[in-house]
Amino acid sequence: MSEFDELLNLEEEFYKEGYDEGHNENLKNNFLEGKQFGLQVGFQRFVLLGQMIGICDVLDSLDLNSSALSKNVQSVRTLISQVEMTNDDENVEELGKIMIKLKNKFRTIMISFQRIMKKEKREPFTFEVIEEISRIIAGEVQGFVEDEDVTDAKTTQDQAQAW
Repeated sequence: MSEFDELLNLEEEFYKEGYDEGHNENLKNNFLEGKQFGLQVGFQRFVLLGQMIGICDVLDSLDLNSSALSKNVQSVRTLISQVEMTNDDENVEELGKIMIKLKNKFRTIMISFQRIMKKEKREPFTFEVIEEISRIIAGEVQGFVEDEDVTDAKTTQDQAQAW
């Protein structure tokens, strides 16, 4: 074996080193992308449940004196409590079945709510009402705006603004 044999294998060593680095980098990126995808899918799967719970809370707080509506709201709460927050195959399949029931039951709730609003001559369920419900669900975040010209600014809100 001559001194030049090592030089002939140098290209192969650099190739292997580059391949290993690329492979390891790809594994890291795949792991991060997998986690991001999992979080996104999980959020998309359960955000509707959160909105349903929030709207049920608001309907309960309105005290609309409707036993049918209260019964349906309780039914929605019961169905949501049956949802498992795991990613097992059987739980995912069960979530699909429960979601169909929940969507149908929730449509019934919204139809009943619209009828009550018409009978009691209350405001219809508009975007403004939805915004109010959103504020009740999420709470109000107070943001402080500090500008040099705050005293001259003409706004409908004070420096503390609801976001």
